Amino acid sequence: MNISDVMFEMELGGVDSADIAEIIKLYEGKVLNSDIIDNELLKRGYPKIFTIDYDAYDEYNDWDDDYSSIEKFPHKPQYGD
Repeated sequence: MNISDVMFEMELGGVDSADIAEIIKLYEGKVLNSDIIDNELLKRGYPKIFTIDYDAYDEYNDWDDDYSSIEKFPHKPQYGD
């Protein structure tokens, strides 16, 4: 991930330009790690941008859809007595 990519993602995420400059200055010359950048964003009051919290999606596993399964029609007609 390039610095320009990180800056672009933070701009799209609604991070203030002053905060972007400070975060980039903190990690200038170091390897950019998405977890470290997200922790810095959380410290400044922004949501995570670069990592996904899969545990947050567990609440959606219990959806109860009102749609039943669809039974397909057979290709050949079946005659019964």
